[in-house]
Amino acid sequence: MTPKLVISLALVAGISTAGAVIAYRSNNVFVPVAGVGEKVVVGLEDKINSVRAITVEQGTDKLELIFKNDAWQVKKSGYPLSPEKVRTALVGLVNLTKLEAKTANKEKYLLIDVDGPGQKNGRGRQFSLLDKGGKLVASIVVGKVLAGKAGPGRDAQYVRLAKEKTSWLALGSVSATPALPTWVEPRFLKLDVDSVISGRIEHRDGEVVAVQRTGEDKNGSSTFEMLNVPEGRKTRSSTRLKFVATDLVNLDMIDVRRKKANTKPVTTATIEMKDGLKIKFWLVEEAPQGGGKPQGWVSFEVIEQGSDKAKANSISARTNGWEFLVADHKVDAFKKRTEKLLYKEKKAN
Repeated sequence: MTPKLVISLALVAGISTAGAVIAYRSNNVFVPVAGVGEKVVVGLEDKINSVRAITVEQGTDKLELIFKNDAWQVKKSGYPLSPEKVRTALVGLVNLTKLEAKTANKEKYLLIDVDGPGQKNGRGRQFSLLDKGGKLVASIVVGKVLAGKAGPGRDAQYVRLAKEKTSWLALGSVSATPALPTWVEPRFLKLDVDSVISGRIEHRDGEVVAVQRTGEDKNGSSTFEMLNVPEGRKTRSSTRLKFVATDLVNLDMIDVRRKKANTKPVTTATIEMKDGLKIKFWLVEEAPQGGGKPQGWVSFEVIEQGSDKAKANSISARTNGWEFLVADHKVDAFKKRTEKLLYKEKKAN
């Protein structure tokens, strides 16, 4: 994504702004003050092409993004961002337009989420835009969104320039946060669950949970069986067995980092698809910085490409060398145990 594309879209989006401001003023009672109808960041549309870094802060959370090698990426890791999501955020900031002056009382900022960063449980989201030399281009705090406040399909949002006391209700809204999924495509692996033919989870202690596809039920859904069922035990429903494999093929990230070397996985897993694609996963668990419950990081590699080499290469290009932080329920999917999938058969009296 080139910065030039950002500015051209910003101008297109701004064409109907004046009409929306007029509509808001005609339908709401407020005391007019200087600045109504102006952009929140005056002249930002003329400077947006110079932006080469974005810092997003909320409370004690912080995310730094940079434009490097003709692409937007996370500054710390180099992970590529979604051009569309970066464009949407920048265009949104450019087009914020003042509708009505609001509080200048710092004690009331939290009521509309325009408090500055640095405080635990802070809610305001501060965007700082910098040029190539690190000079600040603009810094703005965005807060609560009022859906439809400026008319049908026209949201409004409380905002405040970081160095000013007065907050404003502005036409438009910006939804991005310091959470990485708001800047990337969060689903880093997406495969057809009905094309999975086998799954295997190997635990550090040597336990293996393995399932394979046996066919389809009358509704066309895949049926599965467990391999190596202990004598005298019965498996639970085919659906429960199916999830051992299919829960691993659609994964969403919370965060991402370069894959660490010399880590000992809690489990490894392997899935195979109808087309011969085979993927191996590694799950490692680490306590977050500052302590707390261990978090699960997943990495994987394509170990057999199958018949669709283009798909396999695409998966590898996006994910090789990265570890992805996943939600707790997905961590549990990689840690399923045999005992949870079995029950004892009741003996007849």
